[in-house]
Formats: sequence, structure tokens, C-alpha cells
Amino acid sequence: MAFVTVGQLITQVRVLLQDTDALGYRYDEASIYQALNEGLLETIRTRPDFYRGQTTVPQYSTPADVNTTLVYPDAYKPALVDYVCGRVQLRDDEATTDQRAGVFITSFRRLLSSG
Repeated sequence: MAFVTVGQLITQVRVLLQDTDALGYRYDEASIYQALNEGLLETIRTRPDFYRGQTTVPQYSTPADVNTTLVYPDAYKPALVDYVCGRVQLRDDEATTDQRAGVFITSFRRLLSSG
């Protein structure tokens, strides 16, 4: 399924992180939005062609953004999900989490470079 909105991307991130209990999310929305915005900035550094003709890179930060269309090539949205998962997990102290975060970040880089 292609992620159309920011909220759909956040939902997929939470599924991959096994963070789906709305009564007690492990990762707060602010952390996810920050990781998403960092992913967009990392994308423009790695693949500036994604934003050719645009003067700014979109940034998302508020609950109102959940219904906003995610400005990102559909074929690469799974890579952005990987980046967000990896960045969010880097805040954890556990060594296994750091390794898993590294796998997500590596996947992001590999997928972006494959195009």
C-alpha cells in the first residue's frame, strides 16, 4: 500500500516499531515528526532530484499534518519509513535497538541509491 498522508506513514512506522498501543505509545509524536523531517532533509542531500523545481523541502510537525499529503515519490516512501524507524529507535539505550536502527538506516540509504 502506498502511503498517501503523513498519518499513514506514522501508522506504518508505529507498526514496524511494534508501538501500536494508543494508550501508551513508546515513541511520542514529536520524535516521529522530527525523524520524518530529518529523513526529508537527508533525502534532499542524497537525492536532490526528488525536489527539483521546489524552493523548500516540506516539513511536518503538528497533529493537523496527519491528513496532509506526503510529498515524496511513491516508490521511495518505504525507504522514508525505514529512515524514520531507524532515527526514532536511536534514542533507545539498548544495544539490540541500536543494531536494528542501523539496519533501518542502511535500508533507507540502499533504497534511495537504487533509483
